[in-house]
Amino acid sequence: MPDSLRVALVQQDTVWEDPAANLARARSFVAEAARAGARVVVFPELATTGFTMASEGFAEPLPGPATEAFSRLTREHGLYVIGTAVEAHLPHPRNAAFVLGPDGALAAIYRKLHPFTYGEEHQHYVGGEDCPVFEVEGIPCGLQICYDLRFPEPFRSLAARGAEVVFLPANWPVRRIEAWSTLLAARAIENQMAVCGVNRVGRDPRAEYPGRSAILDPFGVAVATGGDTEGLVVGDLDLTKLRAWRQRFPALKDRRPEVYGRL
Repeated sequence: MPDSLRVALVQQDTVWEDPAANLARARSFVAEAARAGARVVVFPELATTGFTMASEGFAEPLPGPATEAFSRLTREHGLYVIGTAVEAHLPHPRNAAFVLGPDGALAAIYRKLHPFTYGEEHQHYVGGEDCPVFEVEGIPCGLQICYDLRFPEPFRSLAARGAEVVFLPANWPVRRIEAWSTLLAARAIENQMAVCGVNRVGRDPRAEYPGRSAILDPFGVAVATGGDTEGLVVGDLDLTKLRAWRQRFPALKDRRPEVYGRL
C-alpha cells in the first residue's frame, strides 16, 4: 500500500446539459492531470450535464457512454478517474459517481444517498442505498456526493470499514460556500480521514458556483485549495501521517455504538 497519493480535482465550468461538450473537454483535463503526476482525477457532481432536473432526458446505464468515454482516458494515461453521470433507474434516475481504474475497468459505483429536497432533487432522482469501499492504488477509499456532506453517518460508516480517503464531487453554490469549507474539515477531523471535495465553477440556470475545491488531511488542514476559476487543484496526501495519527490517537475505537442506539 503506497504512503502517498497525488490527487487532481477538476474544478470545471460545466457546459449546461451538453454531455458531448463536457466529455470532449474531459480529455484535456485528464491529460493535464497526468502531466502533473496525479494518480486519481476527480470530476464534479453531474459533470456531464450540470445539476439538471431534466434527469429522464439524460439518463444512461452504468456502465454506458460516460464510463466508456472516461475508460478510454484512464487506459490512455494509466490513472484512475472518478466521473459522474445521471444513471438510468426506475422510478427515477440516480445521481451517480463511478470509479474507473488504469485498465479501464469499472471499480465502483456510488449513488447519492441524500437527494437535495431543498432544490427539488428528490422529485427527479431517487437516493442510493449503499456506500461501497473501493481501492485506489491499494488505498481504501469511499465516495459521497454534494449534499451528502451534511450527513456525518455515511462518512463514519466508511471510516469504520477502513476508508482512508473520501472523494466528494459537488455542485455547491456560492451562497452556502462557508458551510462547504467547514463541513469538509469536520468530516476529515471527526473520522481521521482525508477528504477531497471538488466543486464546479461558473453559473447554471439555478445558481452560481465558486469553486473552493479542497484536498484536506485528517487534521482538516488543506493540502491544496482552489479559487473561483476553472482549473486543476492538485495535492499530495501523506497516508503515512494519516495512519500514524489513527494509531496514536485512536478516537474511533472509543465510540460506543451500543449506547448511541438507545439515545
